Amino acid sequence: MLQSNALVVDNSAFMRNYVREILHQELGFNEIIEAGDADDAFRVLKSGRAINWIFSSLEMSGQLSPFDLMGVARNNPNSAPPRFVLMSSNDELVTRKIAIREGVADYLCKPFDPSQLVGMVHRLTGLTKRCGTGRLKVHLPCEINIGFDSFHHYGAELADISMAGCLMKTSQVKPGSGYVGDYATVTLLPENEASFHVQAKIKRVEVSKSCADPLRDTEMAIEFVDVASPLKEKLESFINSCKEKPIANRALPSSGH
Repeated sequence: MLQSNALVVDNSAFMRNYVREILHQELGFNEIIEAGDADDAFRVLKSGRAINWIFSSLEMSGQLSPFDLMGVARNNPNSAPPRFVLMSSNDELVTRKIAIREGVADYLCKPFDPSQLVGMVHRLTGLTKRCGTGRLKVHLPCEINIGFDSFHHYGAELADISMAGCLMKTSQVKPGSGYVGDYATVTLLPENEASFHVQAKIKRVEVSKSCADPLRDTEMAIEFVDVASPLKEKLESFINSCKEKPIANRALPSSGH
């Protein structure tokens, strides 16, 4: 059961009710508020009601767009930013590109099954819990190859790391890659030791419009996969070595894209 409140924004009353029933019956959300467009949703947010999640259609009428709404939600000084999920009747590739560009938590292409929405909420909730526990904050250079493409590697900064995954900052990746669910290779660069690679899966991608550094304007949450001995021992040793030295900013490796 998720102790959460949601705002569902869609022109279609049928779609609002569909999402409402899934959130209430399958996920146990406390309260689900409906809005017919972004203008109505704006008034809900300004009323001061607690909102943990926003499920918003991409296509809707009204003066405000879903992304205007997302900006209002993120800049509310009285509450933590809600997770923003974009829903669209466009094809998946179009929605993915918009989702990455705008930095939404995730996306759903209409029509979707209840299991898709339930699985996405559980995954995002689990990712948030993992990010809040057992993470070691660091500022170390690393690299990432998207989709195991050795011709397009990206210099990155490791922001935090655990045995389960890491958070990194890098430049915006080339079109056609760097989506949620893509597989990648993270290259960790220990001091005075040989670098090593960890296979991973991208769980979240957010592009910062306010970041002035083009090498760090994209934040990626990464989940490590297939970490077995002796790689597990190398990863554990790397994390332990990070604990023994102070956080320091160092230059990023050059990008190869």
